[in-house]
Amino acid sequence: MGAITRIRQVSPYFLGFVAALFIAFMVIQDSSFTTISQTGNSAERQEIATVNGDVITLADYERRVRDVLELQRQQNPNQEVDDETVRQQVFDEMVNEVLRKQQAAKLGIVVTPQQLIDVMMINPPEQLQLFKDSSGRFDIKLQQELISNPDRLAELLAQQKMPDEEIQRQLQQWKQTIFQIEDNVRSMQLQQSLSATIGAAASIPSIAAAEVQYRTDNSTADVQFVALNIDRVPDAAVSVSKDELTAYYEKNKEFYTQKRSRALKYLVFPQLASAKDTINAMKQSQRVAETLAALSTPQQKDSAFSSMMPTFNGVTTDFVMVNQVDPTAVTVLSSLAQGEVFGPLNTPAGITYYRLDGRREGVNPVVRASHILLPFSTNKDSAKAEAQKLMARAKKGEDFAALAAANSKDPGSAAQGGDLSYFGKGRMVPEFENAAFGANVGDVVGPVETQFGFHIIKVTDRQTTELKFSQFVIKASMSTATKQQIIVRAQKAVDEITSGTPIDVVAKKLEVPVQETKLFTADAPVLSSRELTAWAFDSEKGAAIRKDVKYYGMVVAQVTDTREVGIKPFEDVNEKILLTLKQRKKLDKLAQDAKALAASFGNDTTVSATTQSGVKNNGSLTGFGGEFSATNAAFTAPVGTVTGPIRGERAWFVIKVASRTDANMAQFTKDRPAVMQNMATRVRSQAFYAWFQSLRENSAIEDLRNKRN
Repeated sequence: MGAITRIRQVSPYFLGFVAALFIAFMVIQDSSFTTISQTGNSAERQEIATVNGDVITLADYERRVRDVLELQRQQNPNQEVDDETVRQQVFDEMVNEVLRKQQAAKLGIVVTPQQLIDVMMINPPEQLQLFKDSSGRFDIKLQQELISNPDRLAELLAQQKMPDEEIQRQLQQWKQTIFQIEDNVRSMQLQQSLSATIGAAASIPSIAAAEVQYRTDNSTADVQFVALNIDRVPDAAVSVSKDELTAYYEKNKEFYTQKRSRALKYLVFPQLASAKDTINAMKQSQRVAETLAALSTPQQKDSAFSSMMPTFNGVTTDFVMVNQVDPTAVTVLSSLAQGEVFGPLNTPAGITYYRLDGRREGVNPVVRASHILLPFSTNKDSAKAEAQKLMARAKKGEDFAALAAANSKDPGSAAQGGDLSYFGKGRMVPEFENAAFGANVGDVVGPVETQFGFHIIKVTDRQTTELKFSQFVIKASMSTATKQQIIVRAQKAVDEITSGTPIDVVAKKLEVPVQETKLFTADAPVLSSRELTAWAFDSEKGAAIRKDVKYYGMVVAQVTDTREVGIKPFEDVNEKILLTLKQRKKLDKLAQDAKALAASFGNDTTVSATTQSGVKNNGSLTGFGGEFSATNAAFTAPVGTVTGPIRGERAWFVIKVASRTDANMAQFTKDRPAVMQNMATRVRSQAFYAWFQSLRENSAIEDLRNKRN
């Protein structure tokens, strides 16, 4: 357990620095690493990767992996950590960090000591607000004290009467954590500086571009339209010749670029327990059940259960709300007295035995609530009036979920009918928390004003019961003999494929289905396996391998196709071109019908027009997307007139413009500085990520993990 997690127990005023902070930094900024240019054979010097000539060492990589794995295990002690996924995430972000450092050096960007002080001590972002008081408010004084004077921690631990040896150990861990926080902040600041620099260079829109965007965003039209969709024409009614396909390819092949890619065929030999293994597990469970049944007192059963826990890798779950426990387990545990044992019970995990270790009420109550949020926007009184109207409707019994979905401006919860799930005290802002915990289940309260706006809150459940329990599971596990049989069978397949027998023939002989991947790139691990992907890119067409792949089993794979950087061959894009040319020919066949439709629009009662209000010139019409020629007509045709047939991408359109509201360009002239600034901000937010993706794709990155001795 890391220092921060331990310190969390020191005082009710200290909530700790959760693992999520480090993981978030890993996704965007990364912790720093120090030795990226040494070479040699020791772990400290051995190369794990090179990035434009700079080296990432094995020691730095393994340290980073170890830290992230430890933090994830602290965060979720009862959940299995996916080691391979963590390793790939760490590797990718260490590469990204080197690239950022290289680019920062080229641009002369540095992070000053004062910047670090500002972030860590004076104005920390929310994820760096490490210390909270009992009401959940950030205690900046305590944070400044423990970061600037780490030895103060020893005094706090001593007040808890902790042994001196443990105090010194935790103090040392806390000091190491401070250095790690500083590294994270430095990397975060470097990221922000790079993003600002790249964004500034790419975010100077022209007045003409801003004017076009403003006109598009602020012009609307109400229309009626009829569409002749190409689906009216069956595929059999059009044909495309091989010459037409190849001619189109030759004319447009420059647009069909490809990255380096591979394709595999593979067989999966599931690593499952055999029938014999299952019988052995059932016998084992029977012995456990007989042992417990033979004991006469609850105390004896409790003691026997404790002795069995290590044997079966049992897990103890500390006090947790019943809503967070599997319903089957809740049903069992709710019927037990403290210390009582129950089992066997068949569960999806296996044959399970439970013991209730404790039950308590009201210590950490949680409520489940839904809400409707109306931000203040520019008119606070108007928002409040609207909130009061919705409150009255909810009080009268209207479906709260429907009201939230239609009116709440909190997109995340609105999509769930306003549901915020369960939360305890300290999770919400005080005004919201007080209203939710002060209401009864089923009550609707509000409007409640917070910094986010006005909330209408419905309390849907309340839980006060917490359970502490232990459990172990007896399940059929694959024996060594079973695993060896699977390995022998898979290796036989590899040997036959390597000797020249087609993988399809081998699969048929072994009665194993053969599966096939599409072409994949090195940055998209096949079967979620980085090692299998790396092998595929290091191997020639026809090579075969036997590999244990997590979540799949023993996999026998063969490289069946390879592609290098360049233009996609005709066979790779043939189907896509065929679809494009068929669509065009279907539109050609509908041309005369479209002309007749335009001539009879409004007079032919057999044709139903679609009415759509608030159309914008963004290619979107009801049922259609990407039809810019159609929406453009809504803003160029005279109001009240019917357009001629408009050829789109997948349909012909005939449109009547009922009314149109054009953008107020005089207002644009007045607001132009703000409009330009907003546009620049929007462009800037996208520029860095597009630039960085291109930078990574064009950098010389060599992954040496599979090539180490």
